[in-house]
Amino acid sequence: MILKKYNFSIIGYPLNKPRSVTLWRNFFKKKKIKHRMTAIEIEPKKINFFLKNFKKDSSFIASAVTMPFKEKIFKKVKTIDKITKYAESINLIIKQKNHIIGYNTDIYGFLKSIPKDYKNIMIIGFGGTGKAIYKVLFNLKKKTSFYVITSKYHSLKKIGNSRSIFNNKIENKIIEKVDLIINCTPLGSNLKKEWIKKSPLSEAQLARVKKKCFIYDLVYKPEKTLLSKLAKKYKLKYENGLQMNTLQAKKALDIVLKNLKLNQT
Repeated sequence: MILKKYNFSIIGYPLNKPRSVTLWRNFFKKKKIKHRMTAIEIEPKKINFFLKNFKKDSSFIASAVTMPFKEKIFKKVKTIDKITKYAESINLIIKQKNHIIGYNTDIYGFLKSIPKDYKNIMIIGFGGTGKAIYKVLFNLKKKTSFYVITSKYHSLKKIGNSRSIFNNKIENKIIEKVDLIINCTPLGSNLKKEWIKKSPLSEAQLARVKKKCFIYDLVYKPEKTLLSKLAKKYKLKYENGLQMNTLQAKKALDIVLKNLKLNQT
């Protein structure tokens, strides 16, 4: 049994009732670990100050990390696993001796949630998570082609390669050939009122999608979105990001618990 009381957090800006707080608290309660798990909003300009305090505070062991810090903190911490290195982005930091170690359990949850066999992937949205997913899949799936839809495509031509095409619009000839579509945009989510009634794919586009295509949507709040309803209408395989979020939290907590035990020895 772990007796010492530790501090945990999730950091981001802004934060909107992050699910991790409840998941972590329930986990600690089940394991009979005394803890303090809180959501901490940090202005981007103060992130270095937070990391400095995190490293100095002996009671502060781990923190979940969300936007806009996933890529920024990656550059400031030590990474030890292949997936995190590929992603160049983290969503968990733990303290081991004199080091802050970063992990990307988001990608772990994602990889566990998608089908294994696909030749052509479309990624819609190239923010922090979309970029991390692309980098990991590109490195793991050497025979897969990628079609990335992003408004930033002009500046991304530099990272273009023989297996990747970047564009700012979804072309019919592309959507008709993909096996996996991944929505990495917030469209359909409740993060902003104007996003709830939107979909990254139109009904006309979904009508062209292959029947065996799998649509993976990172959005899970609300559980039913316009995209999910349209996918159901056209009898397409669809999954939202709830399982990914649950699996990544479980993986993160497994890492945290292992680290807690190390701190007791």
